[in-house]
Amino acid sequence: MSQVRAQFARKMANKVLKESRITAPPVDLLTILRTHGINYEEMEDFPETVDALIIEDGTSVYAAVNARHHLHRQRFSLAHELGHYFLHRDGNGGEAVTIDSPPSEESEIGKKSPAETEADLFAGELLVPLEMLRLNVHKGIPELAKMFLVSEQVIAIAISRHMKTLFK
Repeated sequence: MSQVRAQFARKMANKVLKESRITAPPVDLLTILRTHGINYEEMEDFPETVDALIIEDGTSVYAAVNARHHLHRQRFSLAHELGHYFLHRDGNGGEAVTIDSPPSEESEIGKKSPAETEADLFAGELLVPLEMLRLNVHKGIPELAKMFLVSEQVIAIAISRHMKTLFK
């Protein structure tokens, strides 16, 4: 994959929300997991460098997050992994990242692959969907962060990404 499919990532996040019948914040990620038959675990023994994983084992799918991380980080990491699951299961995501094969150093210095960027876009739209944000944008960033159960940074990015739509 050489280009970021931003529109596709946003549409897929909205499709997942619709299928899971989620219409108000905060987005219930456990409902999304149940709707799609994905088992969930919080792992106390993940290395600090592992935020979350989704693993397919035959006919079962497992999502796991690092239980020692902050709730906001857990939610974004899980949403990011769901992005890979829904966007890249066809093998269209580049190199696989696993607990034994973490991201390369290049992704740590700001040069994310298109697949990682797509998963981030998906996560942002899944956790802070435009339509839900539009109804509440009059509130301040701290209040929105509490409402959506995300960091203030995630809210700020969502607002800036949708600036033209929100403030026409």
